[in-house]
Amino acid sequence: MNSPIFIFGSARSGTSLLSRIVGSHPNIGIPFESHLYNRFYPWLKYYGDLELEKNRNRLINDILQTDVMTYWEPKPDYDEIIKMLEINNFHGIVDAVMKAWLKKCHKKRWGEKTPWHLYFWKEILEGFPDAKFLSIVRDGRDSSLSWRQARFGPKHIYPLAKRWKHFLNEFSEFKKVVKKENLYELRYEDLLESPEKITREITDFLGEDYSEAMLSFHKTTTAYPTDKNNDKNLTRPLMQTNKEKWRKGLTKKELRMFEAGAGEELESYGYPLVVPDAQVSTFEEYFITFILHPMLRIKSMAKNFQGLRDGLVQLFVYLRLRFHYLFNSR
Repeated sequence: MNSPIFIFGSARSGTSLLSRIVGSHPNIGIPFESHLYNRFYPWLKYYGDLELEKNRNRLINDILQTDVMTYWEPKPDYDEIIKMLEINNFHGIVDAVMKAWLKKCHKKRWGEKTPWHLYFWKEILEGFPDAKFLSIVRDGRDSSLSWRQARFGPKHIYPLAKRWKHFLNEFSEFKKVVKKENLYELRYEDLLESPEKITREITDFLGEDYSEAMLSFHKTTTAYPTDKNNDKNLTRPLMQTNKEKWRKGLTKKELRMFEAGAGEELESYGYPLVVPDAQVSTFEEYFITFILHPMLRIKSMAKNFQGLRDGLVQLFVYLRLRFHYLFNSR
């Protein structure tokens, strides 16, 4: 079975760890995040009919120029992508990009991990109806604590709770549609507690033989440049103690705000609440949403030089597409 594999999970929920474990299987390759659907699918109208070679080539060239592709090892090859292309649509290009990279890795089956791709599950199911999906969830208080410290994302615990809740709500919609036999769900904490058991269940689900190399993922020399802390953690074996950091990392006020925003979702995944009847007042919500959090984001963005650079590259591609579309649609 060579059906593609997609890993779903909110930011800082263990998706990078899971992709490293699965990607360490001798048959499976999973590169750094591609962001293909969330970046390019909304722009498809600017490329025109992908049955036309010039339009396909322009899209492939733009994909290869994105910041995330510079992190892929080995680098995807344009000529190899063209050779691998079997279907002249966006999904076909995604498949060709992944297979061209896979060939350089000498592996047989590709996987993909970009957290924001959950919001394109309808498009992914349309293009890859037989795909296998691995979904990982982590205590939202821990994932939000980690996300807040990252160079990207929200910077206040209440918006973080809302983001986590929104992600899980989107996943519940996906879960209603996807075939049960094509979805495997796990909790990050269970993976830490029983790594071999969970990994064997994953390989059974994927129709692959278990490989001890999967739990030796930390020995790989390929960097995973999300940020320094995350990259450092991926060079270590699984740490059973890497959970419930929120007990020391969040204040009582922050715990109240998070559980007010996403307490129901915490309970639904088996995470105990610690603040009875947690609530956020209307005044607090408005102050956080319209004053405090925007100020924190601006402060963070001013220090995020890599994010600013990546944003400028993406803006350049978008503006070029807009001009090309305007001049050629007259």
